[in-house]
Amino acid sequence: MAPLWSSQPFKTIYTAGFLLYTVPHLLFLFAQYLVKPLRPCPEWSAAVNLTSAIVRKFFWYITATRSQRTFCAEPEEAGERCSRVDPPASYFFAGALAASEAVKPGPVDAVWFPTPPPSRGDVAELKKQKIVLHFPGGAFVMALGHNNKGHGTADLMAKGMRATRTVWAQYRLAGTPETCFPAPIQDAVTFYHYVVSLGVDPKNIILSGDSAGGNVVIALLRYLEDLRARTRTPEQLLPLPGGALVLSPWVHVAADAGKHYDESSHSQSDFLLGSFLQWGVDSYLPKEELSSEAKAYISPLHRPFKLPVPLYVHDGAAEGFHADIKSFVDEMVELNGDRVRFRSTALAPHDLLVSHQAWGMTGEVDAMLEEACGFFEEAE
Repeated sequence: MAPLWSSQPFKTIYTAGFLLYTVPHLLFLFAQYLVKPLRPCPEWSAAVNLTSAIVRKFFWYITATRSQRTFCAEPEEAGERCSRVDPPASYFFAGALAASEAVKPGPVDAVWFPTPPPSRGDVAELKKQKIVLHFPGGAFVMALGHNNKGHGTADLMAKGMRATRTVWAQYRLAGTPETCFPAPIQDAVTFYHYVVSLGVDPKNIILSGDSAGGNVVIALLRYLEDLRARTRTPEQLLPLPGGALVLSPWVHVAADAGKHYDESSHSQSDFLLGSFLQWGVDSYLPKEELSSEAKAYISPLHRPFKLPVPLYVHDGAAEGFHADIKSFVDEMVELNGDRVRFRSTALAPHDLLVSHQAWGMTGEVDAMLEEACGFFEEAE
C-alpha cells in the first residue's frame, strides 16, 4: 500500500516539512563532519560525507513520496534520437519471461547518444560500429532519465569503451501488477533484439548496466544462455553480444532486501537506503509463488550460471553492496574461470558510473572502463 505522502495534498505538506527539517539538519551534519572521527566514513572528506548525506536525503524523499520520475524528461523529448520499439515475436519470450498472465512484452523507447543510428539502408556502416546498450539503475522503481544521466554515461562509454554510440535502455518501472517481474527482462530482450535487428554485428554490442540495471544485464545473460538450451531453430535464437559490463549490480533482490542492506558493512555511510531498496523489491516481486527459474533471474546471488560471454564486474569497496557483489563474483569465477573479471575501487561508494564526479573519482572510472574494454578485446 502506497504511503499517505505519495498523493496530494499530503505530498505538498510532506515536501514543505521535509525541506524545513532537511536544510538545518544538513548544516548540523556538515559541522559534525568537520571532526574526522565523527564522519560516517572517516576516509572521505567532510564535503564528500555531506554529499552522501544529501543523496540519502533525496532517496528518503522519493521513497516516502513514491516519486518515480523526479527530474526526468520523457524519452520523446530526445526527438529524433528516440526510437519507439515494438517487442519481437513471441517465441523470443520463453520460460519465466512468458509465464505471467499479467506481465506481457510491450513497446520500449531507445534513446541514442550522441546521434541516432544510420538509416537501415546503410547497414555496412552500422555493422562495424561498437554499440553500448546501457540499462540504468533505480531499484526497478526510479528512473534515472536520459536527460540527467544519459549524456554523461555516453561520454564515458565513448572515451573508455571506444563506443561509437550508446543506447539508453530505460525498462518499465515496477509499481503495478503489469510492470513487475519479468517486465524489465522482457524489455531487455526487446532492446537487444532491436539493436541486433538494425544490422549491428552482435560482437560489437556491449551490454552495460549499473545497480538494478546491472541485475537486468545479468538476467539477460542468463536468459540468452537458457534460450539457446531450450530452442532448436536458429531463427528463434538471439546472437550473443561481445561482452557484458555491470557496475555495482544489485544481486540480492529478495523479500528481506531492505533489512539485509541495512545490516551490511558501509550501509550507513553509502548513499543508498534500505527503505528505498525495500520499496523496489516490494514493487518488483510478483505476488504469486515464484519458480526456481524466476528466482534465479531476479536474485543471482548464490545462483551462478554458465556465462555465454565475458563478464566484467565493478564495485566500490566502500559501498553497502560490496560483500554481496564479491560473493556473486566468487561464485561466477568458480564456474566460469577467467571469463569473469572483477575490479573493486578503494573508498568508492555505490555506482561510481553516476557518482564519480561528486566523489572526485572520474579518473578511476576512466581506468576501469579502459580495463573492461581491453578485457573484451582480449576475449574476441
